[in-house]
Amino acid sequence: MEWDKEASSRLENVPIFVRRLARSKIEKHAREKGKNVVTVEDVEGAKANFMGTGNDKGSKGVINANPLSLDLNAGDDKFEILKRSDEYEVEDGYPAMYHIDICRGEDVECPFLIAGVKGLLQKIKNRLKEIEFSKKLINRIEGKILPHQRLKIAIASCPNCCSQPQIRDFGIHVRAKIFVDKDVECNGCGNCLRVCKEGAIRISGLSNKPQEETEENTHTSHSENNRRDVTINYDRCVHCGLCAEVCPTGTIKTEKKCYRVMIGGKLGRHPRFADDLIDFTDESEVIRALDVCVDAILNEKKEKRFGELVRKIGIEEFKRRLRDKEYTTPKRPNNKEVHY
Repeated sequence: MEWDKEASSRLENVPIFVRRLARSKIEKHAREKGKNVVTVEDVEGAKANFMGTGNDKGSKGVINANPLSLDLNAGDDKFEILKRSDEYEVEDGYPAMYHIDICRGEDVECPFLIAGVKGLLQKIKNRLKEIEFSKKLINRIEGKILPHQRLKIAIASCPNCCSQPQIRDFGIHVRAKIFVDKDVECNGCGNCLRVCKEGAIRISGLSNKPQEETEENTHTSHSENNRRDVTINYDRCVHCGLCAEVCPTGTIKTEKKCYRVMIGGKLGRHPRFADDLIDFTDESEVIRALDVCVDAILNEKKEKRFGELVRKIGIEEFKRRLRDKEYTTPKRPNNKEVHY
């Protein structure tokens, strides 16, 4: 598609690593208008459509025409850009400043599902609403609010983590904490070896290679006390609970169903995996962990992505605050309220 001289000049001002994307957006905008030549008006129109910035005309004509710039002074709507997100929701008259993803395990009868998470999802929403998280976060953000300034939460029903809690601000997944009951003798069936994807289980007297299990395996010697000893390498085990489900004797059992909590994960230019905050806990402690994280967000003087905030404060400090039962959220500054 042809470009006139002024439009081409504007495109040269776009950073080279996004120039191709900018060109395609602008040309699409021009084609939708039935044009064969791209003009500066098309550049400005693509800017408005793509970034929600609007036109800005002065005595020298159209200015600020970079189609990928964020003109945070254009328009009076603080939530103008946020509204363009597919995840935009309104809560009590304010845009919800969080987004929660959950896996579909409960809806599709997933064979790996340990426990449903819809109940926990609602408790988290109720807690954020109770403490007016959205309202308080909006009040402390200057200028227009961007989608990445929301708190990203993900909950998964098993360690497969289909909702990707490892790369969210606040990630949770269900665990089935397992153990070996030494009072129940293993019959050497090898079911647990076959189902464990982590290679975390060993049984004395067996080859521990289920794919090669043959009749020869069944005749290998037992341990000295004539028992097959089952051991679990907890450094490898992810506590999916599948071994306990297929154990016919009950040698491997599930102690309880609980939650793992991770914080500070993110993608972007400098991605990072979330740090483990709690290995095994219940719903009440998950909510307390959420309170500690929300408090850190609302009391940070300089706005940061939560992943960067976790790196700055340190995961050990978050653990200390969580352990400290006397820890209470400090008083937050009285920000000027923003009405929606």
